[in-house]
Amino acid sequence: MRKLFPIALCALLFAACNNPEPEQEPKGTEITFTESDSIFVNPERGLHVQIYYTSDDLNKHATATTINKNRDSDAKLSLYLHSYYLTDYMESDIPQEFLDRLETNMNALREGGAKAVLRFSYKYSMDNKDKPFNAKPEWIHRHIDQLTPYLQKHADVIYCVQCGFLGSWGEWYYTDNGYRMNPTRDEDYEMRWEVLEHMLRALPEDRQVALRIPGYKRRYLKMRGDTLMQPLTVAEAYNGSYKARICGHNDCFVSSSNDVGTYMNGDIDRNFWAEDSKYTIMGGETCEKTSYSKGTNALKEMRKFHWSYINRDYRETVTSMWRSDGTMDSILLYIGYRLVLDKVIITPKPVFERPFEMYCVLRNVGFAAPMNPRDVELVFVNANDPSEKHVFKQDVDPRFWLPEEEHKFTLSCTLTNFKEGQYKVYINLPDPYASLHDDPRFSIRLANENMWEPETGYNYITTINVGGLPD
Repeated sequence: MRKLFPIALCALLFAACNNPEPEQEPKGTEITFTESDSIFVNPERGLHVQIYYTSDDLNKHATATTINKNRDSDAKLSLYLHSYYLTDYMESDIPQEFLDRLETNMNALREGGAKAVLRFSYKYSMDNKDKPFNAKPEWIHRHIDQLTPYLQKHADVIYCVQCGFLGSWGEWYYTDNGYRMNPTRDEDYEMRWEVLEHMLRALPEDRQVALRIPGYKRRYLKMRGDTLMQPLTVAEAYNGSYKARICGHNDCFVSSSNDVGTYMNGDIDRNFWAEDSKYTIMGGETCEKTSYSKGTNALKEMRKFHWSYINRDYRETVTSMWRSDGTMDSILLYIGYRLVLDKVIITPKPVFERPFEMYCVLRNVGFAAPMNPRDVELVFVNANDPSEKHVFKQDVDPRFWLPEEEHKFTLSCTLTNFKEGQYKVYINLPDPYASLHDDPRFSIRLANENMWEPETGYNYITTINVGGLPD
């Protein structure tokens, strides 16, 4: 209970202080920018490829060379769904060889410039001859304990984790070994919540765990005391509570009127996910080509439910239809965040040892906000001596740059220890993990023309003269 519901006053204060909008537009030097319509790779968004790692082939592993190549090719991949099947370990520890392969894959992601959605499960069949579909509770919890050090160590290249472990493919439906397939009573769900909470504890508080349908999260909230079962509010978002860290994955996207049971409670579930996904990660894949799968409907649903990632290859009959009707290009453009800087106003005149302020007007034209923590930095680089660089971290949180909204904020610093001369001014949106912070492949590129510097990961704003005395 303590973890789920933080003190209300703290939440309200956080919401009031986060990304405060300037009271009015200042006067100063205004610079406008041109929006780009090009498709490019950005971290933690876009198409993903699902790769299976099974217990009967420990030699299969990811390589940084292939991952980096997929970033730079037409694929433009910055995400992978790595599915690990623990089929041979349903009544034993995960052997070190399997864990070593997990370590190898996470290192390859980091070196190759990508992140993973992770899922662990036991069986990839719903055929009764393949029962049981999941391990017994004691072994599931033992396996999570074994995986925890690796999830903690490599959290920097984990986008999110799909809760997994239960049922075929880890989708929580074809379950057995004590986990009722169609639970109805609260006590039947409790064993599921123990797996969910174990996974939440296994990850750092800045990483989310995805459930297969919105009804699971709603019921979990009710059983943990939130009887209203309401979606996240801005005051609750990203506060580290379990409620804030439970996200979703829809693996039958636009496949029927209720996405093959995804929305079991109709509009109640739909409205919940539409609101909750403003502040939680949403992604998945299609599972069947139907009249609901048309590209126009897919785009409408992705925007409504704030999609950040989708399987490039499954189901191929649907994704190929999207390619042929032009929908895929729109998905590549808008899935996840797409941040457009419209203008900045610089005030006052840049002077030694004086405050510098840059008022920014930005739009998010994508389907979702950036979902994991993200730094915002104001960077100055000496135009004549690039070795001289000044970086100022800002108190701005991009996770609240919601889609289809204009966002206004001020970046500021004091020009201390600058030499007299010209400085290039940049906005940098790096990954906050030290292991990725200086890697430009993990920085966000703004969707503007003539702005991105791939060598640094910086977004160029303007060049200013620094020096002299104030007017």
